[in-house]
Amino acid sequence: MKKFLLTIGAVFALTACGGGNEPAPEEAPVEEAPAEETGGEEAAGDVDATAARATYEKSCIGCHGGNLEGGAGPALAGGELSADEIQTVIHKGQGAMPPQTNVSEEEAANLAKWLEIQ
Repeated sequence: MKKFLLTIGAVFALTACGGGNEPAPEEAPVEEAPAEETGGEEAAGDVDATAARATYEKSCIGCHGGNLEGGAGPALAGGELSADEIQTVIHKGQGAMPPQTNVSEEEAANLAKWLEIQ
């Protein structure tokens, strides 16, 4: 029983952390995404899509998927939260999502603005 619980714990920990090697298969589509998104984001003003995508890949992709489609965490595309609300969730967490202490204030603000327009 202890081995079973240990295995379940290890699987949960790897899932929560993104498993380490999962972002690699997403690299090709990720390279294309900022070029397509840049046009719409220029109209939004002060969003750095490349930096936002990099922050997303570093801190969010493991739970929210390569295309914001969700997975262990909810889908982020087409959400109803404002940039300010998203930034609060990033820093304080919500539900099963822990606070993202590895995301700076500047990164969180940019990421939140980027997610708001997705």
